[in-house]
Amino acid sequence: MLHFSRWTTFMILGAVLLGFLLAIPNFVPSNVRGNLPSSIDRTVNLGLDLQGGAHMLLEVDLSSVLENQLKNERGAILQSFRDANPRISAEVRVEDDAIVGRFRRLEDVERGMDALRELAVPVDRASLSTARTIRVEQPGEQSFRVTITDENVEFIKNRTIAQSIEVLRKRIDPAGTTEMTLAKEGNDRILLQIPGARDVSEIKERINKTANLSFHMVRPESNSDAAMELAVTEGKVPPGAAYFPEQYGRGLIVEERTKITGACLKSSSEGLHPEGGHPIVNFSFNINCAKLFGNLTTQNIGKRFAVVLDGEIITAPRIVGAITGGSGFIEGSFTNESARELSLLLNAGALPAKLIISEERTVGAELGADAIRAGKIASIIGLVGVAIFMLMSYGLRFGAIANMALFTNIILIAAALSFLGATLTLPGIAGIILTIGMAVDANVLIFERIREETYNGRPPVNAIDTGYRRSLAPILDANITTLIAAVTLYFVGSGPVRGFAVTLAIGIVMSVFTAVVFARLLTATWLRGTRPKTLPI
Repeated sequence: MLHFSRWTTFMILGAVLLGFLLAIPNFVPSNVRGNLPSSIDRTVNLGLDLQGGAHMLLEVDLSSVLENQLKNERGAILQSFRDANPRISAEVRVEDDAIVGRFRRLEDVERGMDALRELAVPVDRASLSTARTIRVEQPGEQSFRVTITDENVEFIKNRTIAQSIEVLRKRIDPAGTTEMTLAKEGNDRILLQIPGARDVSEIKERINKTANLSFHMVRPESNSDAAMELAVTEGKVPPGAAYFPEQYGRGLIVEERTKITGACLKSSSEGLHPEGGHPIVNFSFNINCAKLFGNLTTQNIGKRFAVVLDGEIITAPRIVGAITGGSGFIEGSFTNESARELSLLLNAGALPAKLIISEERTVGAELGADAIRAGKIASIIGLVGVAIFMLMSYGLRFGAIANMALFTNIILIAAALSFLGATLTLPGIAGIILTIGMAVDANVLIFERIREETYNGRPPVNAIDTGYRRSLAPILDANITTLIAAVTLYFVGSGPVRGFAVTLAIGIVMSVFTAVVFARLLTATWLRGTRPKTLPI
């Protein structure tokens, strides 16, 4: 147990040295940190409770998503009936949480029901589940009822929340430099924590914008005062049409269906109009939509198309020529800031559902500074107290070895937190303080065993070797059980509980390394150098 080969010694000391290098940025001023190599220029990220910021709990409006899913299924049913040969004639409408319909001709029933059943595809093609997207029923001879299955509802909910989290991440932190927390909370909520956030109103504005973008051809009815009057006052539009208001104007009647949406965008950026010099938003489509847009503009030269953002027309230019390059620009009453904001939202993508802020609070940086100060004081007091205890209990030499191992343990914890990019919270500081006390447990077990072997008359080398060898099993048993508890806390808990679990787990691993490996190397080095006749323990 006391023999270390040259390579083993080199690896242990190399690991400790690497830990010291990774921990250095946490203990130097920011102006000095900027001169460090980028490979080690990482610091421990402070959580919301330590540096202040914004805390929000967002509720996902899943009802609108399920409503849109029913509309999409209705559209798929109508398209399937139109594509049938001969065409299937039926009345189809959305009623409550189902799609109900009736075949007009008795001879269409069998073919129509077969077409409906073909639309019941697997919920998740990537899984082995046999669950289907829709359930088809035939309550009457010529009637049918289609509902979304429970499995599909659950799949849509999970997908919607996952997409919302990804879009929020791109909107709020497009550069990926903010150590924010975005996680699912319960069945239909998202936890958002942004350490260091100061302008909460800007964050709320980005959250509230859905950024649903679509391009629609303007219908001739928009030139009819009578048709527009019905659309504005009574909401009546011709079949296959839709009415959207304008920010400055009465609105337009456009084609309801379109394949060119915000999902077609490859990128967008703010810019200036090539002639007028006013702010615009440049965009480029992906390959498929570039072809669609090229065909659309080629076939409709001289006609107008409307750009609709979140249910409102922001511009409706006339097509003066084919746009086949897959890129263009959107102009409207933009300022430089609004153009930049819109391009940012379009790059992030549209939120799949409306988000409602159900809980909001702001944590001041002053409270975090007080918490850090109190944590430092508690850590120093705990560290000094443990160091004095070890020196008084096991003498100058063995106490010094235990204290060197303890000091190295704290450094390695800071290094691990920096390297992993973990966020340190107030409960995390509590975990570090707890680790300081637990870190010497292994040394206490080892030193007590060495003391017992010494009292039994064993020579120094034999006593130390036996102490380390026979203490290894109980040390591993005690720390592994605690590590299991920490891992469980991490996967089951959330927020502050996870912060505590992270520092506790890292502290356990590092304390075992420093007590069983690093302290043993120090002990063996001292033993070879002094060759004592008796142990001062």
